[in-house]
Amino acid sequence: MKKAYCLAALLAVCLVLGAFSPAMALEAKVSGQINQMVMWADDGDEDDFFVADNDSSSTRFRFTGSEKFGAVTAGFQFEMEAQRNASNFVTIAQTDDGDFEWNDRWMNVYFDTAFGKFEIGKGDSAANNTAEVDLSGTAVVTYSDINATGGSFAWQNDDGTDFGTTISGTRNNFDGMLSRTERLRYNTPLFAGFQLAGSVSNGDGWDASLWYAAEFYGKLAAAIGYTKPEDRSAATDYQLAGSISWLAPFGLNLTASYGTRELEAPGRDDATTWMGKVGYKFDIHAVSVEYGMTSDLRLDGEDSSNWGVAYVVNPWKPVEFYAAYRHYMLDAAAGPDPEDIQVAMAGTRIKF
Repeated sequence: MKKAYCLAALLAVCLVLGAFSPAMALEAKVSGQINQMVMWADDGDEDDFFVADNDSSSTRFRFTGSEKFGAVTAGFQFEMEAQRNASNFVTIAQTDDGDFEWNDRWMNVYFDTAFGKFEIGKGDSAANNTAEVDLSGTAVVTYSDINATGGSFAWQNDDGTDFGTTISGTRNNFDGMLSRTERLRYNTPLFAGFQLAGSVSNGDGWDASLWYAAEFYGKLAAAIGYTKPEDRSAATDYQLAGSISWLAPFGLNLTASYGTRELEAPGRDDATTWMGKVGYKFDIHAVSVEYGMTSDLRLDGEDSSNWGVAYVVNPWKPVEFYAAYRHYMLDAAAGPDPEDIQVAMAGTRIKF
């Protein structure tokens, strides 16, 4: 099925492009953002202060370009992430500035036609971001991926010894596990606000998704994605996740995310995760309160949860300031629970 999908998509692109003659070169533009934050964390035994790159929406730059050739729009996106001391990797024991890393996020070309959009190269798999639809205005610092700001902090026992895992070892939003990858992707044209997408990637992984956006007493957006990792993961059979967000005309907004992962290990329960957020947007301000939980990810019977608050102000179009607090809790599968972890953060994202 996957081979037929690939051949059909490539044939469609060739047939569409064959009907048009070249016109002019594509013009590229540069854009990106810098997103820096200060963090304070307390694991119940020690606390520390950090300056970090906010991995909820990391520092990056990109080259993009597109040109319309008759009925076909051809385009590309090349994007690199540039991070030092990423917020998802900082630890209490850290004594330096952390590593600097270049990460390739996008190397993608596409052809947008009347028959849909065809993409090839590294970019979002079809199910990526399906668990992260969020109209709250606070996603720059808090959204369903709670590991982005503190995932490497380790749980501690009440006697100061290491519990044996980190926040990210117990939490996951189960968002399109193929993430950004080398893939062949197809997106259908929009129909009454709906759009389907499918992609196949190296290692025989594949995924599919359904997206929706419309005006509904304000704005409504939703998505659901199914991922079959095949050879990309020996531990997971499949993953299913989705999210929905509604923004009322007067600023109230509601966001929810849910996901499940079927684990390959014999006798293991399916892992589940969910998150709910209530927010309010007014003028240049946005505030939100969240609560979420992941169950049975590391061990059956283990629940990892958090609550949090966030505030974002956008005084000028390319500039945001934000502050947030998250409180993490773990209900252990056996034995005493570890100490709660607290993380406070504030920073700014400037786009160019």
